[in-house]
Amino acid sequence: MLDAQRFLKEHEPFNYLPSEVLKSVVYNLQVLHYKKDEVIFQEESAPLSNLYIVRKGVVLLKKGSEILDYLQEGESFGFVSLLTGKGPYSTAVAYDDCILFLLPEKVFKKLCKEHEAFNQYFLRKLAGRFERKKEEGNTILERLARVQVRDLSPKKIPEVEANTSLDMVISLMAKEDHRAVLVKLPKGYGIITERDIIKRLLAEGKDPKQTLASEIASFPVYGVKEDDYLIDVLTLMSKHAIRRVVVFSDQKPVGVLEDRDIILYENRNFVFLFKEIEKAKEEEDLAFLFKQTTKAVVELILEGADPERVGKYVSELNDRFMKRAVFLAMKNLGEEPLVPFSLLVLGSEGRQEQSLKTDQDNALIYKEVPIIDFDSKDYFRRFSEEYIKVLLKVGFPPCPGNVMISNPEWRGSEREWQKKISSWIDTPKPENVLNSAIFFDFRNVFGDKTLADNLQEFVERKIKGQSLFMSYLVGEGLKFRPPITFLRGFVVERTGEHKGELDIKKGGIFPITHGIRCISIANGVQERNTYDRIRKLIEKGIIEKNFGKDLLETYKFLNMLRFRSQAESIMNGKEPDNYINPEKLSRQERGLLKDAFRVVENFQELLRDLFHTRFLE
Repeated sequence: MLDAQRFLKEHEPFNYLPSEVLKSVVYNLQVLHYKKDEVIFQEESAPLSNLYIVRKGVVLLKKGSEILDYLQEGESFGFVSLLTGKGPYSTAVAYDDCILFLLPEKVFKKLCKEHEAFNQYFLRKLAGRFERKKEEGNTILERLARVQVRDLSPKKIPEVEANTSLDMVISLMAKEDHRAVLVKLPKGYGIITERDIIKRLLAEGKDPKQTLASEIASFPVYGVKEDDYLIDVLTLMSKHAIRRVVVFSDQKPVGVLEDRDIILYENRNFVFLFKEIEKAKEEEDLAFLFKQTTKAVVELILEGADPERVGKYVSELNDRFMKRAVFLAMKNLGEEPLVPFSLLVLGSEGRQEQSLKTDQDNALIYKEVPIIDFDSKDYFRRFSEEYIKVLLKVGFPPCPGNVMISNPEWRGSEREWQKKISSWIDTPKPENVLNSAIFFDFRNVFGDKTLADNLQEFVERKIKGQSLFMSYLVGEGLKFRPPITFLRGFVVERTGEHKGELDIKKGGIFPITHGIRCISIANGVQERNTYDRIRKLIEKGIIEKNFGKDLLETYKFLNMLRFRSQAESIMNGKEPDNYINPEKLSRQERGLLKDAFRVVENFQELLRDLFHTRFLE
């Protein structure tokens, strides 16, 4: 079990507190055990005298028979009563066996008074509670009465013949990730769900090769039309106690709609998604939410949201998935580490600039502590392999360059990382320079942040005065030139899959990202995000103000084009990439794109002068 100080440091809002304050907090904690279904406190009882923090298990909050929330490890509750001085609004029950930390009211209020970030965290949550309370019973029924089934884009559902064997049905469902299939029966359609396979096939010990689809299919199916309203669909589901309906158009099945599709449609906002991710108990739940977040971000982009904000939203969502994946990996292993560690994200995720073409770039650092019967290297090898398996199941594609913690090159102890970074900087051969470019935007996403902070300090000390290394590092960003000719024409692919298109990442986004990273490292700028770095460099007078503004606008415009192209690809059922077709842009956008590439060219000239790289080209 993680010690209390380390555990709290990994969760909001305690990670906002200085280490010495956190030690004092731990000293004042009380630890209580609650059995499954045991009541922790009752609604409208006396005002609470402690803040509750879930250390193990799950806590259910309910009001009467209505379920309000499920609280997971690291989440706090009871603060509404502490802040208002009134009795608890809800009843708290141990959903399963739980271990809770109790922080006395006196200590809680002292922390709120003396630490603004800690206080603001609970004030935001309190405001959210009041806002939700005001909105209870608002216009949900009106909204559901206006939204039609087709607005939810029902998922396709495959069809099989009645005499299809169950092993073929299971194979089809697994291969194409379907939760149900339709069965063509003499009198219409039946349906087979995952639950049917478990209850009517596996539980009864039937042989899937000898069992036909017609033998376990439920009949009849409950169907709705594309132009039916959601309020009617929910009524149908409630009346027959079913979780899904088949969607028909001209009497032909075109898809399936599940209850959770409706719930997520009604609640497709980022706060709701954050909460659902944190409550996920299985990889399957996270995988479903991963698809939903993609839909939410696509909608945000197509509505014209600011690219800087979109990048941070996507990264924040990915952070939540990765944090939850850590818990699932530990659960699968059946053990937790006995030494502090930090899971790092690198590259665009480290900068909080993720696009819709995401992959994994991560690393892991752990503290070397001699503990009997605990082999840190072996544990983190097994944890890393399991963690990457979880991310793959969720939907994160593997890193093409294998920059993942399952690769031993990207995990190690503090001493091993210091040795590795020193070798990269001291010997700036191409492989080492490339690794540095990938790694130097690292950011702690889970675990002991001090390990990441200490490593950052080491990098800053080591790189100081390394002008030759910095020249080679800058050279990585000068390899790619903006795809524009002297006569202001676009340079596009002439053959292949992307004929007539240009790579906007290589030609514009990466040169800015990497160049700004280099200038920031050389000048001790702590910010990770490229937008924030540019603003800081302008503030410090390192980049001239007007040119800095041009650079910001250029970077935002290039990312807007990339986001929009990726969102449109996803809407058309294609994999997103970094290519755009200039001919599909408006005349004004083509002009702005040419201007943007000219700014990139000017920026690269600035880099050559700042870092004296001309002799390397």
